[in-house]
Amino acid sequence: MTTSTKNRELSREAYDALQSAFNDFQVRAEKLGEAFDKMHNDFKKVNVELDKKNAQLAESLKKQEEMQIYLTSILESMNNGVIGIDVSGRVTHFNRAAAEITGFGQERILGKPYASPLAREGDDVPTLLDVLHSGNEHPRDEKVLWRRDGHPVSVWFQTAVLKDPRGHVLGAVEIFSDISKIKALEEQMQHTKTMAALGEMAATVAHEIRNPLGAMGMWAGLLERDMGPEDERRKLVNRILEGLSRLNRIVSNLLVYSRPVKAQFRNVSLHHLMSETIDFVEIEAERQGHAITVKKKWNAEEGCAVLADPEKIQQVIMNLCINAIQAMPGGGTLSVAIDKPKKQNAEFASFCIADTGVGVAPEHIDKIFDPFYTTKENGTGLGLAIVKKIVEFHSGHITLKSAVDKGTTVKVYLPLARG
Repeated sequence: MTTSTKNRELSREAYDALQSAFNDFQVRAEKLGEAFDKMHNDFKKVNVELDKKNAQLAESLKKQEEMQIYLTSILESMNNGVIGIDVSGRVTHFNRAAAEITGFGQERILGKPYASPLAREGDDVPTLLDVLHSGNEHPRDEKVLWRRDGHPVSVWFQTAVLKDPRGHVLGAVEIFSDISKIKALEEQMQHTKTMAALGEMAATVAHEIRNPLGAMGMWAGLLERDMGPEDERRKLVNRILEGLSRLNRIVSNLLVYSRPVKAQFRNVSLHHLMSETIDFVEIEAERQGHAITVKKKWNAEEGCAVLADPEKIQQVIMNLCINAIQAMPGGGTLSVAIDKPKKQNAEFASFCIADTGVGVAPEHIDKIFDPFYTTKENGTGLGLAIVKKIVEFHSGHITLKSAVDKGTTVKVYLPLARG
């Protein structure tokens, strides 16, 4: 076999091998293309599914955000305070009502460790941390919170441990409400009941005392009549009569206070009532030797009509003026003024009685209108109580301002007459 023949055979074999390899490569390339196409289609499906999942996730996140905003809005709009802590003891919720009730700003409490800023040492009620650690919840109870300014606040509260559906502890929450007004109303109601009981007792005692007083006065008067002008015993009888007269005034005041007020309302001129009564006060003060200067501060030409019983209002004016004069044993100035309503749609007219006397100590001002409460040595504690009762029966109100050794100002508001 010649060399050229061998070369041709080798070339043929190489060609066949190359052809076979090419065909094999082509087959593999086709399979690879099919696989790539399949993978590309699968990738498209995955992208579509991923976009769908992303859209669902975004929608879910949006709903969760809306729900979070909704729940936060509910918490912020509540009138009950809400404090929440997580398992580490950090405050996660402290709503607007909690800030208003306690006086602590949200920025000072939120996100910070719960260090019981609302309790004081020695308090018996466990803090929210104690509830978290012990698991002892309070379904309904009362306690006292201490505001940032140091004032106590009575609250109703309840606590609970927060858990997820699997029972894992997430934190603890406390809900509380300010019941200070309710407590004040309860105290006022109890005070009213006490005053009503005292009034009933006073009426009974007054009725029982009045008849013996009348008899004693009659017998003392007969004794005085039978004694000569120079009889030394006459002075003793006069003291007895003075004491009986004072007792009779006390009994009369008791009856006035304990009985329902009976009044005949009509349109009366406040200026006319004040003028008549103050004239009598001036005469009486001069007769008793009081060095009192009376200043009248109103325009007699201006009319101001109120709906009132004139006799009852004159009694109010007289009692207030007598109190003012007695508060100036060394003399002073009694100022009486009428405030004409400045607004066209005003509902009340007022008059003011002020003195330059000894004044009332701050600890006595809240009790000064209570029956049987007096700071005077010989006082009965009924004069101002009767004044307040009459004024309130007229649907009016009364205010008092005073300073020790500077004087007292009492202002009485009465409803204006209509038509």
